[in-house]
Amino acid sequence: MSVKVEKVAPAIELGEGPHWDVKTNKLYYVDINAQKILRLDPVTGNITSAYLKDGPVGVVIPVEGTTDKLVVGCGRDVVLVTWDGENDTTSPPVKKLLSLDTDRTDTRINDGKCDPAGRFWLGTMALEVNDAIEPDRGTFYAVDQDLNLRKIISPVSISNGLAWSLQNDVMYYIDSMSYQIWAYDYNHKDGAINNKRVIFDLKKNNINGLPDGMTIDADGNLWVALFNGGAVIQIDPKNGKLLRKVELPVDRITSVAFGDPQFDTLYVTTAHVGMTAEEKKSKPNSGSLYAIKGLGVKGCPPTNFKYSY
Repeated sequence: MSVKVEKVAPAIELGEGPHWDVKTNKLYYVDINAQKILRLDPVTGNITSAYLKDGPVGVVIPVEGTTDKLVVGCGRDVVLVTWDGENDTTSPPVKKLLSLDTDRTDTRINDGKCDPAGRFWLGTMALEVNDAIEPDRGTFYAVDQDLNLRKIISPVSISNGLAWSLQNDVMYYIDSMSYQIWAYDYNHKDGAINNKRVIFDLKKNNINGLPDGMTIDADGNLWVALFNGGAVIQIDPKNGKLLRKVELPVDRITSVAFGDPQFDTLYVTTAHVGMTAEEKKSKPNSGSLYAIKGLGVKGCPPTNFKYSY
């Protein structure tokens, strides 16, 4: 089967964080600066959105065992949003659960994901000022089902992609401005990580762009979005080899997630934030949501947030 890249949703400014919900067979993702959660029904193509008034929306994860509860990174807060996704809303019920980076006001929550035990891992980054992001202003955290917050790595610059090995003994992490993918030994029982090592360096492999969002396939290989790189790459984390590079018709690739009932479609979010009028004219579909089919691999069902509310 040949690889097919198709646009499945119209352009938004800064798409990020796709997450397939097994319970509803829908894809959640966000438009960060527009402060929106979006939900795609791939069967009908219908897209609905929920606007959050309190700040940029970095990540959305469904709450385990529900069809209308979402844990969301909004500004520097982790909030619980009640929304069934059936209709657009500008005022969904929002409950603040906890705040991150309480010692500063110049950061926001960026990407996040749940580990196999249902803990919510997420990080922060500096707010963009004049198209620049100050490095080393962010922190990487973990939140358990009782909302206990742990500071995991500090400082980080742009906390981004996350994945866990199929054996639940390694965590993969991206701080985008490092141009690297890191691996840590991971303890499934208590969520502890240690023994950091670099498993892939984009600059050493002559790969253009910043590493952004990331997922893992059922063979244990990583898929990484390249911001300003116009592609998604597949990496074998065991030996650090580049296995594949799939080009897209836009440059600013932000994140990836496997979805559809068989987990054989790779959904890809993109952005047009910061592009000039000329750049947008030459790449008019920048910011669109894409689906890549025919890769010959499958993903793994993602874990939702196991929150005992």
